[in-house]
Amino acid sequence: MYTKLLYDYLVDCECCKYCVLRYLKPRYEELLCVEKAFEKRKLGHEKLKINDLNEKKQKLNPCVICFGLFENIDSIILKVKEDERLNNYEIDKFLSGFSLPVLLELTQLQMWLALIEKFPEHISKENTPDVPIKDAIKYIINDRLEKELKKEFDVEGILIGINFSIENEHEALSKLDEVAPELMNERNKQKKRFRTEVISRNYFCKHFTPTSIDITKFQKLIPIPPKVPTAPIKFDEIAITGPTIFLAGRYNKYSRDLSQTPWFVGGKKLSDLSVEEIIVSSILPHFKVSESSVTFMSSGREDVDVRCLGKGRPFVLEIMNTTKTILDKTLANEMEAKVCQSGVVSIRDVQLVKRDDLHAIKSGEQDKKKYYRALCTLRDNDIINEEMLVKLEINESFDIQQWTPLRVLHRRTLMKRTRTVHSVKAHAVKDKHNLIVLDFVTQAGTYIKELVHGEFGRTAPSISSLINRDIDIISLDVMNIDLDFPPSTQT
Repeated sequence: MYTKLLYDYLVDCECCKYCVLRYLKPRYEELLCVEKAFEKRKLGHEKLKINDLNEKKQKLNPCVICFGLFENIDSIILKVKEDERLNNYEIDKFLSGFSLPVLLELTQLQMWLALIEKFPEHISKENTPDVPIKDAIKYIINDRLEKELKKEFDVEGILIGINFSIENEHEALSKLDEVAPELMNERNKQKKRFRTEVISRNYFCKHFTPTSIDITKFQKLIPIPPKVPTAPIKFDEIAITGPTIFLAGRYNKYSRDLSQTPWFVGGKKLSDLSVEEIIVSSILPHFKVSESSVTFMSSGREDVDVRCLGKGRPFVLEIMNTTKTILDKTLANEMEAKVCQSGVVSIRDVQLVKRDDLHAIKSGEQDKKKYYRALCTLRDNDIINEEMLVKLEINESFDIQQWTPLRVLHRRTLMKRTRTVHSVKAHAVKDKHNLIVLDFVTQAGTYIKELVHGEFGRTAPSISSLINRDIDIISLDVMNIDLDFPPSTQT
């Protein structure tokens, strides 16, 4: 009995058939066939006819709650389907986003208050009595778009943003300052901070409910139930954005005169190329995006004069608004070959990874081991002897204290860090009595150059202090980074 009374009341208020059904708490799939949903509830055909008449009137007088949003579904689908920008994307998935006027939240509140007054035994003040407009329109449009575009709804697909507006929305919402000035105080602070006049949807839903407002005062200023609007909701625009993908790999750097990322000092670029630029220029053409759409990330970095050998350093390119989300093995090999043509950088194990996989490149930042080889020389033509080699054959871990090196103070906070050196091995150089090769295994984040010479005692202990000799580093190579990311693609 209550269901029929509720149905009759909503129809009499001139709600569209979709909004009527929303208040009957349907399953989402019932929104795809409204008439069957009414028949299932045994709501008389005479009322359905009245509802059909309402639909004819809604060409001049839209639904009191959704302002004709649901009646525009066919035209929305058609405009999306005919948008030529979709042809630029070789992607068989899509994701939708909707920007709906906050005024729709106000009309839902108005109807909620009306139903509380009309059916106090059935309508709660705490829980909304309807399926939210945004959820309903999403479900219906996504179902239609899957069929019309022949694409699967997926969070990694093309983002189709659909925006709507309502005339004089600001004027209608301005009454809230009088209805509940105490609730608008915080909002007015936000208005100054974000320089926007329109109250946000989230703020409205959080603060304006039947339990948080003075209903008597509300009704004096805002009609309950809502009045039929004189103008329908307006379809503004469609925004098309490709998904963000993540391309991972490992790189080797063979030059001692190449920075990892573009190197600027005082606004002036100091080198023509960098590892990042060489990799990006070889990969981006496939995804048809600009360099500004790409973010380069890596597991640490080496100095300009340090080579990166072995299996290489893990890196990730975050590529936004891409036109493709597939990378086959053949194309990955072509990208690797193109980077290798630079003669100073090579890459391997190129593949697409999931966003959730990115934690691997940052996880264990302080725990993972790094392997280095340094060619060092004693000062003042001092000679390497057997005693030094014995002292530098260290197989047990020990901690060092390192102040931030002077050479990186312009970009690093001055502080003392504790780092672990897991092992040191020393090798004499034949016929070069003042030279020594040192192999280190250290905790990530250890400054190896300072570990060698001590930097005036700012790193302690250091190799210099262990052998009680002044020692300099001639060259340094990264030999391995103990991180199993990304998985090897080598067969």
